[in-house]
Amino acid sequence: TAIWLSEYASKRSRIAPIVRSAIHNLAGVPSIVFGLFGLGFFVLFVGGTMDKVFYGDVARPIWGQPSILWASLTLAVLTLPTVIVTTEEALRTVPRDLRDASLALGATKFQTIFTVVLPNARGGILTGVILGVSRGMGEVAPIIFTGAANFLPELPDDLRDMFMHLGYHVFALATQSPNVDAAEPTLFGTVFVLLALTFTLNLVAIVIRSRARRALSPS
Repeated sequence: TAIWLSEYASKRSRIAPIVRSAIHNLAGVPSIVFGLFGLGFFVLFVGGTMDKVFYGDVARPIWGQPSILWASLTLAVLTLPTVIVTTEEALRTVPRDLRDASLALGATKFQTIFTVVLPNARGGILTGVILGVSRGMGEVAPIIFTGAANFLPELPDDLRDMFMHLGYHVFALATQSPNVDAAEPTLFGTVFVLLALTFTLNLVAIVIRSRARRALSPS
């Protein structure tokens, strides 16, 4: 979407402003709405349709139930507006002279985009990925409807399985624990692990972005 908006859509296009408006509106939608969308579309519609097509009448749904797959797709939709906006801005920062030079040497527009424009915009694109990962790590409302469970005795081993989530675990310990004082050490430990994972993932993404920019900078 970002490539089309930046490289292919003309300035007189009537569709591009509509797409941009839709993206900005999606960025402002509360996360719980994405959770209800994931439940209605991915779990009930897509998963339910797959059960009917592949398995017919089954007593227990196989695909039409909350799972890792549907929760992942819901979070992907949630973070998509952020990634699109930052990617489009990163593509626009690439100088026009680089595109013209590539086209003048005989490269097609497709080749120019994927061999010249995207590598030079890699740093900004990775910034969008960092922001998307940071938002996805802290969201609990969407996955409650689409895959997260309060407690599971075993680790999931299939995309159709439900899973436990640190954020949801914190919520459960803080609101549903029969003994709040006894649950405090586990609660604080879970929060610490969640923050440590978030900072670690962001640090890895920042290092990758820095190396990408260093590789493209002139020596």
